[in-house]
Amino acid sequence: MRKLISIVLILLMLIQTPIWGIAEGNSNKEQTTKISTETHINDQNGNNNGSNDNKGNKGEGSTTSGENPEDSNVSIIISKVEPKTKKGEKINKIYADETFMLDITLEIYPKQTENLNIYVQLEKSDSFSPVGTGSRKKADPDNKNNDEKDKSIYTVTFDEIYYNGGENTTIPITISYDLNGKTRSISDYISITNISPSKEEDKKTEGDPNITIVSSKTISGQAGESLYVPITIKNSSDSGARNITVTAEIEGDSPIALRGSGHEDIYYLRGGKTEDIQFRVDIDEYAESKTYPIKINFQFYNSDGKSYTGSDTVYIKVENKNKKPLISINKIDIKPEVSEADKPTKVGFQLINNGTLEARDIKISLGGIGNDTFTIASGLNSRYIDRISGGKTAYVEFEIIPSIKLPGGSHGLDLVLNYKDGTGQSYEDSSKFFVNVASNKGRGSNLIIENLIYPDGAVGHNKDVNIGFTLKNVGKMDAKNIKVSVESSDQAAIVPKTVSIKKIESLAPNQSERLSFIFLTTKDGETRNYPINITVEYEDDLTEGQEKHTLTQYVGVYIVKPGDDIKTTPKLIIDKYSFEPNLVRAGENFTMSLSFFNTNSQKAVRNIKIFLTAEEKTDPNSQSSGGNVFTPVGSSNTFYIDSIPPKGRVEKVITMFTVPDAKAKTHTVTANFEYEDSDGTQYTATELIGVPVVQQSKLEIGEISLPSEAFVGEAIPISVEFYNTGKVTLYNMMVKLEGNFQTEDSRYYIGNFEMGTSDYFEGTIIPEETGELTGYLVFTYEDSSGEVVEIREEFTLNVMEAMPMDESLEDMVPEEESKGFKGIWIALILIAASIGGFIFYKKKKEKGMALDE
Repeated sequence: MRKLISIVLILLMLIQTPIWGIAEGNSNKEQTTKISTETHINDQNGNNNGSNDNKGNKGEGSTTSGENPEDSNVSIIISKVEPKTKKGEKINKIYADETFMLDITLEIYPKQTENLNIYVQLEKSDSFSPVGTGSRKKADPDNKNNDEKDKSIYTVTFDEIYYNGGENTTIPITISYDLNGKTRSISDYISITNISPSKEEDKKTEGDPNITIVSSKTISGQAGESLYVPITIKNSSDSGARNITVTAEIEGDSPIALRGSGHEDIYYLRGGKTEDIQFRVDIDEYAESKTYPIKINFQFYNSDGKSYTGSDTVYIKVENKNKKPLISINKIDIKPEVSEADKPTKVGFQLINNGTLEARDIKISLGGIGNDTFTIASGLNSRYIDRISGGKTAYVEFEIIPSIKLPGGSHGLDLVLNYKDGTGQSYEDSSKFFVNVASNKGRGSNLIIENLIYPDGAVGHNKDVNIGFTLKNVGKMDAKNIKVSVESSDQAAIVPKTVSIKKIESLAPNQSERLSFIFLTTKDGETRNYPINITVEYEDDLTEGQEKHTLTQYVGVYIVKPGDDIKTTPKLIIDKYSFEPNLVRAGENFTMSLSFFNTNSQKAVRNIKIFLTAEEKTDPNSQSSGGNVFTPVGSSNTFYIDSIPPKGRVEKVITMFTVPDAKAKTHTVTANFEYEDSDGTQYTATELIGVPVVQQSKLEIGEISLPSEAFVGEAIPISVEFYNTGKVTLYNMMVKLEGNFQTEDSRYYIGNFEMGTSDYFEGTIIPEETGELTGYLVFTYEDSSGEVVEIREEFTLNVMEAMPMDESLEDMVPEEESKGFKGIWIALILIAASIGGFIFYKKKKEKGMALDE
């Protein structure tokens, strides 16, 4: 039965028209042989479904199990195979090593069949191979030759087919299409007959192909970006190269990373021809500004299958304009503005990342927290932020409680920042901020400067400079003895036109007073910024016997000399500074807080170097002669700030040590600026900082000389020596006796007690009661800062009743003898007086000699 069926099928195939088999393309005559799907239809598994005739024979073996029998009625016929030039012209002859365009026309039966999604694939051939465009393409309806009802003609074009000179004219072909949800395929071949095979005597031994890069080998890119690396590959030999694989390779630890597979394939490249490919790379945002290599490897074959390898190198020139993360305080919110002891105060910080790169693992903590200063109301003394992108901000808040021990005024705390960048590098920075605290009992005064007005533009010569501000008491106690000083840093360039020192008797809480000062620019002013210092000193009831409150504010006046151009030049100044303690003591450390301000409203300054220099000592007798008055402690005297935005400020804190023999006066520290603007123009400037130094006074008091016992009503001498062992003169010095007794010579005014000298005090006390008598020797003087110092030395005496005279003995003594006894007592008194006078004279003489020295 099976043999019978096979014979019938073979007969049907022989009589079937059009003939199935080879479709040939010839430029002289177009011969087409049709291929019917009945002989080549495969199911999705690649199994042949048998063959049917064009009339829809549904005999045995026509379809596979489960297949719709209607599918077997569809036939696809290759009606035309036409080689052409790349311009679409017909080709008479195709010679070895030439390429041509190939048009293939298909016809569908029945003609009403639509939406087949037909694909044509050229298989491997001994003589022919597609170049560049691939071997599988979609066939599209031929709208020129199809009418509205008939959509049966499809065309497909292969843009470039290479002929290698072989004698085999056939190209295997596979046609696939979708029908009723199933994929069908037809496998056959076509024939290109108008070829001119190479003769044996014309064949030459093929040379070695050579693949090189002929495009630019250096590509520029920015850190953090992704870019394509274009490469032009050339076969610089006369021999063709096949199956070319180009692979990019990153060697070593590089910030360059390949995106994707990192390789490209080229099917064929003729001798002398080029091909463009590209790779995509990602550049790490932290990449340094330098050139990084990428190795390009080649693997390819000649027509005989011999393999070759080669390599070349391209370079990525990276420019990194990114800035490392730099977190600073952008804004501080303190509520209430004036803190009260034992009451919570909210301190909020808006942090900004001034860099372009991301900051990560950010820890924010407060420094200076303690029982005697500020405590955290609740929670921990740290806050954490996961990340802040470049140029972005974040907000943190703390709730602090001022200690009852804090005096009224502005108290500094540190905001400490610890964070990392994307590479894991750690950064640490701290900024000083100040919290205004009311008196420890909520009654202190606190003056602030508001509504400050000063010239914000350039000022010429012989021009008035008006400086005005409101002085307001935001405390809860009267501020008294207010002294406001406004002084120019250069008296030759800016001179006061009005009184530069004003005094205000008092300002009540919430009371304010408007002050104004007028200066005049002189012809000696150069084109630069001149700082003007505003200093406010005041007292209240809580500062009695203590240091005065001091408030300092700086403003800058920019003078332009006639003839000089006014340029938009960024100016860097110190707009305010403070010391802790306010008066710096010689031989001790002090903390100096500086605020650096960019006065320009348009340009930022960057790459800022600030170094402090102090005046040198010139006293040849001092122990530190030739050295500086101030030296930094635990750090350098140099600051580096990455950038300050327009009208922005950055605060820095440094701890300094004052030499023990520094003179008691206001010393000068010079801040030297080196910076540049956004255009890279470099600038230098200096600012002067006045540091008030006081010498610690030292008064050494000797042992008090007085008898161990005394009698009521009897005069008791008391004396003591004292020495000025400090390095400053003690002014308005006085010694006096205090106690519940009568005195003689109870006060001794010395006046100015020079350093290195000594003196003594002698007085007399007369007890009036028996028992233990307590008294005081009180030494008072003013030190170099004008502060009144009092030292009290206590002494005690055991006072007894006066010894009574025995009347019986007096009666027994004759009158003459009585007179004789009286004479003896008088003589003894005179002798004692003489001795005392001699001692007194001797000490006076020694005192005079000491004073003369």
